[in-house]
Amino acid sequence: MEVVYVVKVKQFIESLDDVLAFRVARSIDSLERYGNLLGMPVSKALGNGLFELRITGINHIRIFYCFHRGRACIVHAIFKQQRSIPKREVAYARNVMKGLQ
Repeated sequence: MEVVYVVKVKQFIESLDDVLAFRVARSIDSLERYGNLLGMPVSKALGNGLFELRITGINHIRIFYCFHRGRACIVHAIFKQQRSIPKREVAYARNVMKGLQ
């Protein structure tokens, strides 16, 4: 499955150090290979067509994506710093997702 990025997400990934960038690339490769068959603990559905890739470790990273026209579209990425993902981050990802359609 083809994976496409929003420009801000590419910049986020490029700003990561080598170890984190490798872990993100590995998760995105899994998304590309397995598509919508990817599940926990790597991917979690957030509802209404929005999903998150979960990269855990010392620094937790969440990459938000959706499926659109046979492609996986990565719409937002953040460092997770709290127990739950801030609602404004999910709302932003949903807004970007709506812009795709």
